[in-house]
Amino acid sequence: MQRKWKKAVAALTVAALGMTTFAGCGGSTASDGSQAADTSAADGQVTIKFVHKFPEDKRMQYFNDIVAEFEEKNPNIKVEMTSYGDEEIKDKTRVLLGSADAPDIFFTWSGERITQYVDSGNAMDISKYLEDDSAWKDSFNQTMLETCNKNGSYWAIPWDYSSKEIVYNKQVFANAGVTETPKTWDEFLDVCEKIKASGVTPIALGNQYSWVVCHYITTLNGKLVPQDTIQSNYSLENTDFTDAGYAKALDMMKELLDKGYVNTDVNSCTWEMSESMVQEGTAGMVYEEVQNLKAYDDKLGDDWGYFDFPEIEGEAGASGYITGGPDVFMVNAASKHPDEAITFLKWLTSDEVQAKMVYELGFLPCTNVQLDADKCMSETLEIINKNMDVPGISEWLDCALNQTVADTYLIGCQTIFEDENGESIMKEVSETAKEVAADQ
Repeated sequence: MQRKWKKAVAALTVAALGMTTFAGCGGSTASDGSQAADTSAADGQVTIKFVHKFPEDKRMQYFNDIVAEFEEKNPNIKVEMTSYGDEEIKDKTRVLLGSADAPDIFFTWSGERITQYVDSGNAMDISKYLEDDSAWKDSFNQTMLETCNKNGSYWAIPWDYSSKEIVYNKQVFANAGVTETPKTWDEFLDVCEKIKASGVTPIALGNQYSWVVCHYITTLNGKLVPQDTIQSNYSLENTDFTDAGYAKALDMMKELLDKGYVNTDVNSCTWEMSESMVQEGTAGMVYEEVQNLKAYDDKLGDDWGYFDFPEIEGEAGASGYITGGPDVFMVNAASKHPDEAITFLKWLTSDEVQAKMVYELGFLPCTNVQLDADKCMSETLEIINKNMDVPGISEWLDCALNQTVADTYLIGCQTIFEDENGESIMKEVSETAKEVAADQ
């Protein structure tokens, strides 16, 4: 199927910890200039090191399979694969890139996550590879590919993307007398009240890592704040985050806690715990990434569903936008084997591997791959088709913003449940933004 996006990115991250390593050899140039052992073998075989963030068993098996197929098709290239969980990989990648064990290919998210590696000199400009292979370049969803374009050059390749939906337990809804999914925020609050009255927590919120509420805030900002204001603030062209919608978004999250619509242990509850609450029926809903829907299908069978985040009537933001962004892979600027690294990236983004990703993992592809509907989970295919027609995408807030500013914002995504309000948090964000802009 041809997948299109009608408009470009508009206000252009994630929870299991873990690590899986596969033995092998490799090397690169460390940031201090020291040299690791060359990975070229006497018979011409080279080893490339590949780091990603999908260590979960089913996802790891997928990568094991596609690496084995790649090595069979490319006997001159061996892939040494390492995987870290969402939180660990953020710091681990930076450490690895400064060592003799630096990867040739490494994972990150889009937006400022790409920019930080470009600015540090760790990323290789891969524009020439895309220009030399126009069929490869044209195979991508061009909106997703353009998230990898910084200052006219391409620094990464999008592999999959995720968007968000509210997943709900149908039995919990039925027991509470809820017969229709909400379309507006007022209807959503009404559903929460009914579920609460039935003795069940309406919304599971595991915010131990504050990216969870950050995803809510990404969505709410897009619905409450004009898009041109968001773009001006997120780019730090305007460092005053004074639009009332920003504070309102945070206060709306606090209101969910104050009304008893979320679990009281928000900031100590893990993301995995919140998923389990919905799967076990102790909570009614959770704001979930589409790539995780298979877990609900496995646990609940037909007793789960999803709906779009409710629209908020009468506000200045945009309606219909989805929240999300691509996962990307970058090539280390110090790699001794950039051509082989690109060969592997072409395999990762081939029709065969992209389709397998959708069928087996339920991830959303970043290419225009033709999919067999009989092999897709129906909900995943429905969302892929639905996303073709959205007016735009609000990229994860902690990817769209400068990292230092995002860190201040993320702290606010936890303290809003304690002793702060939206206005005071946004003052802190503005102060940090001014300091960062002054240093640029």
